[in-house]
Amino acid sequence: MTTIGFLIDGLVRIQERARGRRLLLEMDARLLKDIGLTEAIAEAEAAKPWWRH
Repeated sequence: MTTIGFLIDGLVRIQERARGRRLLLEMDARLLKDIGLTEAIAEAEAAKPWWRH
């Protein structure tokens, strides 16, 4: 893969991670429980900066 390809891949992963974190905030307690998370964990995950995994 080229350098540009790696950069594009990295940007796509950052966008996907941000989208997933936004979706966690939209889930109610029942849905979070179904995936094994609490509201506090979901909020902590959503609050992470974009560069953190």
